[in-house]
Amino acid sequence: MADFNIKRRILIIGFLMAGLAGANAEGNHKHGSPANGGQLVEIGGLEAEITVKGQDVTLYLTEDHDKKVDAKSYSAILTVLAKGNEQKTVTLAFKNGNQLAGNYDFQVEGRFRASILLKKDDKDIGKGRYNLELKK
Repeated sequence: MADFNIKRRILIIGFLMAGLAGANAEGNHKHGSPANGGQLVEIGGLEAEITVKGQDVTLYLTEDHDKKVDAKSYSAILTVLAKGNEQKTVTLAFKNGNQLAGNYDFQVEGRFRASILLKKDDKDIGKGRYNLELKK
């Protein structure tokens, strides 16, 4: 009986350590604070911060340590969850500097939920998801 309890404890400790190691591996990569008040996601080796103001959507592209990326050769397609659980598409194109921008003409309830496909020179480089509270 004592042998069973020891094996059980070792097994529990092993699971806990494996869980902590996995959490550390995922949680150790830290992004800087979003410079523009949006949500930051890593896509294709870049950090992509999205902001939504009114009907305008802006994506800011940076590399490690907040180095701005020239966005001229980038584009993005957002699939946004609109009111009534409809999926709507928003295209983001070069605006200036490290920014891609676009706008939408449909209603969104409460939060801006979107998946993104980021492209460089019309080639897919990565996908991500955003879920941010709309500011009134």
